[in-house]
Amino acid sequence: MTLDKKLLQSINQILAVSWRGIWSQEERELRRIFNEFGDRAYGAWIVKFMAPVFERLTEEGYQVNGGFNLRDSMENWGPPEERERCAWYVVKDQEGLPISTLVLQVYHSHAAFHIPRAPRLFALEVTKRSDIIRALSHASNRVRWDLPAERLPAAPSTGAHAIRWEYATDVSVGDCLAPNDEGLLSNWLVDEQLGHWGRHGWELINAVPTEGKIIAFFKRPVLEQ
Repeated sequence: MTLDKKLLQSINQILAVSWRGIWSQEERELRRIFNEFGDRAYGAWIVKFMAPVFERLTEEGYQVNGGFNLRDSMENWGPPEERERCAWYVVKDQEGLPISTLVLQVYHSHAAFHIPRAPRLFALEVTKRSDIIRALSHASNRVRWDLPAERLPAAPSTGAHAIRWEYATDVSVGDCLAPNDEGLLSNWLVDEQLGHWGRHGWELINAVPTEGKIIAFFKRPVLEQ
């Protein structure tokens, strides 16, 4: 069992208003906290903007412990300028039985007090701590096509002159290494495949075999707009 989709959509709408409001109203104080105590500023911000979300859940008859507990969160992903943290809250029914886990996905910078993406909420069916950690360890549970990320303007003082890169992968390169009907390998197929990427400015940086396939990794510099 998990949270109703309409309720999840509703609390995400509440979140969209709340996080921006707190950020706008208390940015000066939050920056002061960041300059003095570092990442604690983000924790203070989360506590305040999540309060209306928990109020709505309570109104709907659910039980959930609010606030922000560092122990009930994970932060393993992304560069220091766009670090992803997932904080979770086990949601219980009126009888106090766990029914779902609400996950707050928030991005923040360690290099400066900055939010590179808007936070968002999603739900997991699991409720035990070990299962939550296992679920969040799978990128497919966090990187969601049905929940597009809202990217915010970059921090002006962070990496302003650094070369920016974009990356892409191709899982079909190994198909070019399969023998033809005569049992022969052809380098022409590989050349054609890689050349297809190269014509658009992509550089092959690695190729890794996995699960019977070969994943090719490409990168190219981001063109300035």
